[in-house]
Amino acid sequence: MKLSFIPLLLTGKSISPEARQALHENRVKDAAAILMQQHGLSCLEAGELLDIAVCE
Repeated sequence: MKLSFIPLLLTGKSISPEARQALHENRVKDAAAILMQQHGLSCLEAGELLDIAVCE
């Protein structure tokens, strides 16, 4: 069983509408890029948050 933070990000107010929209549209890599840019996350942090490989 894996814990996913995506449902929390979709319903919370802590991320921008652009990042939320990307997640709604299943554009997870785009959402990761937005989170890295807007919140200063590293590619490792964004990847762990969204459960994808971002550092490629």
